[in-house]
Amino acid sequence: MITRIFNSEKGILESKFEGEISINEVTEYILSLSEDKTLPKVLKIFTDASNATFDENVVPNDLKKLVEANYKSLSVRDSIYDAFIVSKPIEMALGQLYMEFSKSENYYFNLFSTKEAAVKWLNS
Repeated sequence: MITRIFNSEKGILESKFEGEISINEVTEYILSLSEDKTLPKVLKIFTDASNATFDENVVPNDLKKLVEANYKSLSVRDSIYDAFIVSKPIEMALGQLYMEFSKSENYYFNLFSTKEAAVKWLNS
């Protein structure tokens, strides 16, 4: 399950991934960001996926689908800063692959193991 709420006080979209997450769920989540006109043009996202497990059938080509959805979201934003917390080795590896695939001049993605480090990066 994926939930999100915009913390207007901090200016950060706070998302939470829990349980088993499929590529389709993540794609839908990303596309929903591109359709949400209430979010700022410079979007900061904090995602806690420390209690999530990604579908074990994920392959690198699936990550490319996420990148394509992300480009659509970027088309309505000036930039996106995406801080992602993971706690398991497979999710870390998938995140690192995604980071390589998603390199862009206005999309910044980073992986963290603690909320404090992620929020510090978003605010720097």
